[in-house]
Amino acid sequence: MNPQTIQSTLASLRKAGSIFGVLFCQDGETLFSDLAYTPERVTEFTAILDDIGYYFDQEGREPDALAFSYDGGNLVTLMQDGLRLVVLHHDADEVDFIASAGGAFIKDYQMGKSVREFTENGVTEMPKSVPAPARDAEPNRKVDPTSPISSV
Repeated sequence: MNPQTIQSTLASLRKAGSIFGVLFCQDGETLFSDLAYTPERVTEFTAILDDIGYYFDQEGREPDALAFSYDGGNLVTLMQDGLRLVVLHHDADEVDFIASAGGAFIKDYQMGKSVREFTENGVTEMPKSVPAPARDAEPNRKVDPTSPISSV
């Protein structure tokens, strides 16, 4: 995804429901932010979220989503492979919608990144599939539905 696509997609997400801020980062670098904060405050905010993620890593837990309520709003953070999407919103009932929409965005972003890497490496055609090995099974053999499952 190019920067314009990221911006237009996340700007569309921001217009949904009671969302009032979106932040998208990759490995600590801000790729998109429309938070009503100064750049210094966004950096501080990102550092706090990094600390929260570090805490979970130290505990041996790897959550892919976190949701918080605070005085004045709610926050959903989606994390995957160094990517972090943070959405600030008012209505706590929108958490599932935001997580679903944000997860779809992250998948699209990663797919675009994979396609770009695939094409930049000069690969112009997909690898040919390998035929599946022939099975020696009897196609018309009747099986007793109460018999134990056996390996093929």
